[in-house]
Amino acid sequence: MAKTYRVIQQWDHWLTQYLGQYVLQTEQRFLSRSLAVYRGKHALLIGVPRQNILLKPCIMTNHFALSPLADRLNRIRFIESKFNELPIATDSIDLVLIAHALEVCENPEKLLSEACRIVKPEGHIIILGFNPFSLWGLVKWLTKSDNIPWSLKFLKPSTIIQWLESSHFELQFKNGILFQPPLKNPIDYNKFRLFEWIGQKLFSPFGGIYVLAAKSKVIPLTPIKLKWKQKIPVVNVSIPRPTMRGS
Repeated sequence: MAKTYRVIQQWDHWLTQYLGQYVLQTEQRFLSRSLAVYRGKHALLIGVPRQNILLKPCIMTNHFALSPLADRLNRIRFIESKFNELPIATDSIDLVLIAHALEVCENPEKLLSEACRIVKPEGHIIILGFNPFSLWGLVKWLTKSDNIPWSLKFLKPSTIIQWLESSHFELQFKNGILFQPPLKNPIDYNKFRLFEWIGQKLFSPFGGIYVLAAKSKVIPLTPIKLKWKQKIPVVNVSIPRPTMRGS
């Protein structure tokens, strides 16, 4: 558990560096367009404190963030909690945004199951994750580095979709963003800006980050008809005839 906490700290710190900031800005630009369509009262971010800006475009009344790290930014209402058990009531949140938390926790399937539990019927989940089938995934495979973000789990989007379906969530859309290669030099990075436009048009499944959105399905209750297998025996009831007095 201590190792996982250090990884989460390193991930939060990496978001302050150039490449991390670019990832955060790219995700924020995408969410600024997509979050505006969701309605409700409560939106929850599951991630690290520096990702608080991702919920800013959401028009819901109450924004919260949940993380094992203490929040020193004080920009949003905050819940300090482990990822394995969320201290939130079942069916209480309209929108849950999971921003790379599946990649830094010990049991991502458990976290996703907990996130699905707290979503209201007809509520939504949005998941941001690094795509193993991308230039970023290729760099991770080639370098085999212990540094962030290459040390994180790059989960297959198909695996997460299967977990969502197991929790009775229906996929609404899958999109890819961040098609530029992971270069640390801002000057070199700007040379590949055309990759972003081309990727969005032609290679959406191969973006460095995938965005999954799913909706909680309402399962109707099916009335069960009772089938009587045992036949009710016929009972012959004999009624005695009244006797006539004086006969």
